[in-house]
Formats: sequence, C-alpha cells, structure tokens
Amino acid sequence: MRESAFTFADKCCLDYGIHIEYFPERQAAEKKIETYEIPGRSGRVIFDSGEFENVPQTYETWFKAPPDHNSYSAAREIATWLMGASGYQRLEDTYDPDVYRMAYFSGPVDASTYFARYGRATLEFNCRPQRWLKSGENPVTVMDGDKLYNPGLRALPLIQIRGSGSGTLNINDYTLSISSVPAGGMTIDCETQDAYSGTVNRNSLVTVPGKFPALDPGKSEISWTGGITGITITPRWWML
Repeated sequence: MRESAFTFADKCCLDYGIHIEYFPERQAAEKKIETYEIPGRSGRVIFDSGEFENVPQTYETWFKAPPDHNSYSAAREIATWLMGASGYQRLEDTYDPDVYRMAYFSGPVDASTYFARYGRATLEFNCRPQRWLKSGENPVTVMDGDKLYNPGLRALPLIQIRGSGSGTLNINDYTLSISSVPAGGMTIDCETQDAYSGTVNRNSLVTVPGKFPALDPGKSEISWTGGITGITITPRWWML
C-alpha cells in the first residue's frame, strides 16, 4: 500500500485520485449492554452479552479527476467502486498498517467539486467492531503442550487437525472430541462452528460439550490425546 491511502475491496483510493486530507479519527466499538430497573432495588441490573456494536470509520478526502474526466465523472467512478462492492469487504489504511477491518460502504458519495477538476468528499465506512491483527492471519504449527499468547480479546481460531482415529483437543478449559480424523485431516472453524475437509462437511465427527474452543486473552495451553498427530492454528487475533 502506498503512503497516506486506504484500500477497500482490494482497490486503493489513489487509483481513483483520492487523497486523505489528515489523520483519520479512530473510534473503539461500544459494548452491547442491556440495563433493567427492578422495583425496590437501587441502581440498574445489566446484561453484558460480551458483544460489540459496529463502528464508523471516516476519511476526509480530496480527489483530482484524471485527464479524460471532469470532477463529476470522477465522483461517479468513486461511487461505483465503493458502492459496487457487495457485503463486508476488507478495509485497511497506511495509518494503522498492522490491522485491517471488515466494512461496507452504503454511501452517499456527496462530493463538492472545484474548477471541474477537483473535489472533496467525506467517506464513511460501517465497520465490524474488530480490528483484526494481520499477524493473526498466519498459521501457527503447535506441538502438544505448547502455549499461544493472545494479545487482544477472545479469538475464535481456525484449527487444522491431522491424524487418524479418534482424539480429543484441549485448549485451556475448552474440549473438542473427534470420533475419527479423516485421511488428509480436517478443519475446525470456531467462528462459524463448522468442521470440514475441503468441501466435505465433517460436523457429524465432532462433539463439543460446551462452547467451541477459543483463545482467551493471555496464554492458552494446547494439548491433545488419541489419534491426533498434529495441529495448525490460524489464531485470528483482534482488538478494539
């Protein structure tokens, strides 16, 4: 990525002549907390779900139309790029290069134009609460008894399991049992709570007595028994 820029849906703003005017503001996500009043009891009772709301990410920008465009047609191309992307897309910028967010852009692109060649626009993205650490995208091969250190909040990893026969995976107090590890191994996605080998669903082979395994803040000890011979974890570290 080039200096003072953001990318969205695999395209860089500089490719559209967009420049960021100044360091963007950062906003941490708000927790989802419900409060209740109980007659005869002082204060409020709260229910903390442990979840967070989406947050906006705004860029104050100016842009210059390419030689064969004017500012109006340049603004249309910018709008087509940002609003043409479907669903959540990866958003990252040069100001915080170690993280990325998942965001969507619903518009509008409300541009002020100058001399038919230049324009200014405030671009606001709607982001999921997580700031995903790029380091958390790297698969880590672990040995039985190894520990992983989570620098952020409770992470739901992608776990690749190798072996044969039945086995049990333990991550701290989380337990996951497998009745038979398929030839070629299998993958456990703790976020979607799915097990698969390639395109083959393997949920019937997995038993989870409580919650799917997670990497809680701090150290997590990983161990296994039975026919499991190796584990690779993509940790998906994140913070607010």
